[in-house]
Amino acid sequence: MPTSNKQASKRIKTMAEAQEYVKRFAKDCYKNTKDTRWLDYPNIDKFDHLHEELIEMSRKIRYHSRADSERIIRKDKDIFVDGIGDLFFALCRLANQLDIDIEHAFNIVHKKIYTRYSNNKK
Repeated sequence: MPTSNKQASKRIKTMAEAQEYVKRFAKDCYKNTKDTRWLDYPNIDKFDHLHEELIEMSRKIRYHSRADSERIIRKDKDIFVDGIGDLFFALCRLANQLDIDIEHAFNIVHKKIYTRYSNNKK
């Protein structure tokens, strides 16, 4: 088992903690299994994983009205919570593979988005 129950139940509070947790988890998985998919080197698998998770969630609400989509999301909330969690885990893996600090990347982008859209007041 790559992580202890204590590690698995640890509450992650920041993106940096999540990224570090995922890095350790991947190292432990590789050490225990020798499965090279757990090595943090750039590969297409993480891009594919992110794409699959997005498609899985979008299929639930695609081609529905706003009201129906909101009803589906409320009814199947656990599917979306799981999907967002999977996406974030995979995004941390991808960031580790590309040697990118996820918090730094977010802060760069959030400043650009804030500047772009806060100046577009009508």
